Amino acid sequence: MSWFNVNAYRREMVKELSEALEKGTAPWQQPWSEIRKGWPRSAVTGNIYGRTNAMRLYARSRKKGYTDPRWMTYNQALDMGCHVKAGEVGTRIAFIIDNPQEARDINGRILRKPDGTPKMTHDWVTIIHYVFNAEQVIGADTHLPALEIHEPPVKCDKAERIITESGASIIFGGDEAFYDYLADLITLPERETFKTNADYYATALHELVHWTGHKSRLDRDMNSDIQAYSFEELVAEIGSMFVSMETGIDQTKEHFDNHAAYVGEWIRRITDDKNVLIKAMHLANEAAEYILKHEREREKLEKAS
Repeated sequence: MSWFNVNAYRREMVKELSEALEKGTAPWQQPWSEIRKGWPRSAVTGNIYGRTNAMRLYARSRKKGYTDPRWMTYNQALDMGCHVKAGEVGTRIAFIIDNPQEARDINGRILRKPDGTPKMTHDWVTIIHYVFNAEQVIGADTHLPALEIHEPPVKCDKAERIITESGASIIFGGDEAFYDYLADLITLPERETFKTNADYYATALHELVHWTGHKSRLDRDMNSDIQAYSFEELVAEIGSMFVSMETGIDQTKEHFDNHAAYVGEWIRRITDDKNVLIKAMHLANEAAEYILKHEREREKLEKAS
């Protein structure tokens, strides 16, 4: 574990994602089923990595051809009776942690709240780990617990609930999917016209992310000029991916192909501004949390019960 330069990490991540886009393999749009057993996760805990790290590890898996979703540090591999193959290079991931400190005045005295408890300052720090895919580790197949393969459900109850509880106005009909900002209305083709339920959910969630950008909600820049339009499209794509990863929805290559026209413009924008993808991911995260707010409340209640 060591400290590192955040901007350097971001540039490296953007470069890798940009390379994936240039090859026509946007990591948030390829079918997740190509990476067997799902999203990148810790080989130790089995927990799925947070969104930014998951995207980074998924992009690395696509680049290197890894099909195993499990990742671990060098020392974790040793602790589990495995060892990293000679010459293998780890992938950097980042964790942001809170390092609270007691607030003090200029004389070094602890500042206190009216109830006598110390006031705290929050120093958010970023920590890096180097992790290795299970396919870079000798003994992973025999020493790591097997992960069950879960096929995506034909109909996802959680996704249905999320879409319904959002409160978005949705009408069905026609052969186009779009969000009308002025009418604050989502239009989707009839469900039975989609090839798969995965295609339906991916499209519905894409438009639902657009819906969060309305001035009455997250108030994103929804102008119609080409740059703002392209940027909003990528926010919607990444936001759709963020919600999908919490529901088990599969996003297909066909869905990616439907949005291929945006990729070229998006690559140009990434090339011009190395921070634009980070900004898009930040806004997509806000949109995903807005869509998932009822699920978050439900999770809190379930933990409290």
